[in-house]
Amino acid sequence: MLSLKFLSIILLLTALVVTMGLVLRTLKKLRQKQFSAGLRNGLYSLLTLFLLITGTLLVSNILVYHRLTHETPIARLYIKPLASQLSQVSIISLPDCQVSQFTLKGDEWQMDARIIKWHNWANLLGLDALYQLDRIQGRYRSIEQQRQNLPTVFKLEQQPEPDLWALKKQYQWLPLLDAQYGQSVFMAMTAGQWYEVHLSQNGLIARKISRELINDKCANVPVVE
Repeated sequence: MLSLKFLSIILLLTALVVTMGLVLRTLKKLRQKQFSAGLRNGLYSLLTLFLLITGTLLVSNILVYHRLTHETPIARLYIKPLASQLSQVSIISLPDCQVSQFTLKGDEWQMDARIIKWHNWANLLGLDALYQLDRIQGRYRSIEQQRQNLPTVFKLEQQPEPDLWALKKQYQWLPLLDAQYGQSVFMAMTAGQWYEVHLSQNGLIARKISRELINDKCANVPVVE
């Protein structure tokens, strides 16, 4: 199936080829002093060019929307309750399907990541935001309870990757790079609930998901349910 990007290019090239063909035919008719046929071909040329360029612009706008709203799933979580305000959180990293399990105290889980954001025009060229998962921790809804309890915090181990902070510092002169920042998402530790964390062009997004709707290669990774 052709991507929107290739479809846009094909439409534009088609517009140029068809228009050039009609223009050449129009010039030929005019040289042969067939002015009526030449005028008709000229009108066809303008109409064809208008329709194909309109189609190209429409596909290009869809492509821009698709790029700027692009999301990549980076982690999947499952919550198993152990006791009151104590849960086992299984994390499946995507797309490598590696499973990690942590025991967290609190009412909510919180995932932190480091993110490098590109400028929007760099996103349109095909560059997606970069990330490194940093840590997972438990979180109490009550600030008072949070103060009275030590947090349960764990580092999220990943495959060796370039240090994004060092990358940004080394190449901060590049016009493509927009910002570097840390970001967190947190949601309730609901018993038996699955969650999925996505990376958008602007940061992290967490959503509840249904196990029955998961159909990728990590769908059958075993976790303690």
